Amino acid sequence: MRKQSLYLGALFSLSVVAAIYQAILYWHGVAESENLLATWQFIFIVLIVLWVDADSKNFPNIYRPFEYGQLVFFFWLPYLPFYLWRTRRAFGLLLLLGFVLLFFLGYFAQLVIYLAR
Repeated sequence: MRKQSLYLGALFSLSVVAAIYQAILYWHGVAESENLLATWQFIFIVLIVLWVDADSKNFPNIYRPFEYGQLVFFFWLPYLPFYLWRTRRAFGLLLLLGFVLLFFLGYFAQLVIYLAR
């Protein structure tokens, strides 16, 4: 349970930091670094994959072959909703919505700034 919490905490913290970065640059009218944002998106995916890998150890009904982590990394987009539904049902879909909101948090911050101006 400790690794899962660490991955989720890192995911949340880094999402907030990236959103603050995007919001500050948008506020000042400066273009954000595409390389930095691409790196952040890659780190986000890696943290999601690591969380799924650590979380799946708590569910004996999830088949984990030897290369499970690699398979989750390559097929994370279709597998994540399936995994969350299979392990948590309706709460899993809410968790998926939370992951999507975290991914787009910087864009939502920019939208709020745009609407406030």
